[in-house]
Amino acid sequence: MDAFGIREKLIAGYRSFTEGFVDIQDPRIKDAVVELGDKGRQWPDPWLSLNPSFSSGGRVDELVRRGLLHPDCDAIFRPKKDGGDRGSAPITLHKHQRDAIEIAAKKASYVLTTGTGSGKSLAYIVPIVDRVLREGTGKGVKAIIVYPMNALANSQMEELSKFLDNGFGGKPPVTFARYTGQERGETRENILKNPPDILLTNYVMLEYVLTRPEERQSLIRAASGLQFLVLDELHTYRGRQGADVAMLVRRLRDACNAQSTLQCIGTSATMSSGGTVARQQRDVAEVASRIFGTVVSPEHVVTETLVQATTNQHRSDQDLKAAVRERGDAEYSSPTLDGGYTLMTSDPLASWIEDTFGLTTEQESGKIIRRQPQTVTHAAEELAKQTGETASSCATAIRATLLAGSRAKHTETNRPLFAFRLHQFISKAGSLYATAESEDTRLIETDFQLTVGEAEKRLYPLAFCRECGQEYLMARLTETGGESRFIARHELKMQDTGGPDNGQDGYLYISTEQEWPEQAIEAGRIPASWLNEAVSGNRVIESKRKRIPSRYRVQPD
Repeated sequence: MDAFGIREKLIAGYRSFTEGFVDIQDPRIKDAVVELGDKGRQWPDPWLSLNPSFSSGGRVDELVRRGLLHPDCDAIFRPKKDGGDRGSAPITLHKHQRDAIEIAAKKASYVLTTGTGSGKSLAYIVPIVDRVLREGTGKGVKAIIVYPMNALANSQMEELSKFLDNGFGGKPPVTFARYTGQERGETRENILKNPPDILLTNYVMLEYVLTRPEERQSLIRAASGLQFLVLDELHTYRGRQGADVAMLVRRLRDACNAQSTLQCIGTSATMSSGGTVARQQRDVAEVASRIFGTVVSPEHVVTETLVQATTNQHRSDQDLKAAVRERGDAEYSSPTLDGGYTLMTSDPLASWIEDTFGLTTEQESGKIIRRQPQTVTHAAEELAKQTGETASSCATAIRATLLAGSRAKHTETNRPLFAFRLHQFISKAGSLYATAESEDTRLIETDFQLTVGEAEKRLYPLAFCRECGQEYLMARLTETGGESRFIARHELKMQDTGGPDNGQDGYLYISTEQEWPEQAIEAGRIPASWLNEAVSGNRVIESKRKRIPSRYRVQPD
């Protein structure tokens, strides 16, 4: 997938959409709009974040041999394509997933705070499945997993099905079901009659389960001695909603008689963003303890352990310069870009990209942590300073290397060298502003201020006729102490302000080629629908008379 190409198509489509509403008549204003589009005013450069490589926690079969997991986990946690696929080899876990499994084995509560794409769900699914296998399936609800949105629960159902349905001939070793309010008829009745080992729900439905007699009689009774409660995306529970969920957790613990059995697990990528990793662990532990109503120690706030995927850490500026020149055009194929995973890991530019977009070292602990996202444009400018090449060619080389890295897969894990994301922010069309002067001399600005220049010329937002593209200055006519003054009006809808004393909303039409005439009716400038024949000679219908434009002589200030 060419993420950069997709981004260009997206922006081109949005630009065509926003600029296609009106064909602006004035060439100077049209040029200003085109210039804004060229500069990306509504679609600035995307921020790029590199999903780093994680330290390995070992294959599932290795953990089985060491007694950390039940033997059946070997057959369950394998990549499988369909119901008949039993999987060729067990998956390899990340170190933070293994850390979570070890904490879960001690029956302690914990929170996983690792980045997007780090496999947080396996950090609680594996321990839950392991516990059910050890104690036996069909003995009531052992785990309740709470998601903030049904879409997340639906997605997790698909993932569980890949592990627990595929390869087992319709007889999953651990049962699971979704109960979020989407279930109807026979599906719902079956869940109530045969409660699963693992129940997926949302916090609103969990509230209903606690209060509705039928659900309480079935699911809560089956969850007596509940062992796991998972709150996915823990950061979403804040403020009043956080208080509600905290009380819900306490009520659930009491209803299930689980004061001594319940382990609480939370996951989030954004629980805390300030200070050192250790400080963030303390902050997260404090919040999680408050929500769960049980102690979560900072040591049980699991963070990710990152490793360097590339190997060329002693690259020189000349090495980078040669790599930039070798890349050439983004579509150009070089021996390095087509050489596979191993060759790319030793490439100097690939190593520079990982350090620039992916990893940095925390000074206080020496721990490798993620870098904050940045733009390719900014990174290219830095690379240009190092290599002496142009920023444009550096940007092209960076994009080419990122795309090649996304195609280069590790032979065992099938993980790409570079898994990256583009974060594109798009805003609605902004306003243009102009001074009340003739077309050739007026100032056209993209940022509003009351006045511009030493002469303090007033700025007014521009509005356009969708049919002909004629521009108008959005204004309000005010009168104070007998002095009339036009000021900027920012609301497109005109307000009925009650007359000159309170201000009159309207549009200023300024044209040197088609000046508004003294006798507008005779000049044919009034819409035909506004006119009728009358004995008095006043041909403008009564409902439109107040809307006939008036001539004013306006100074720029």
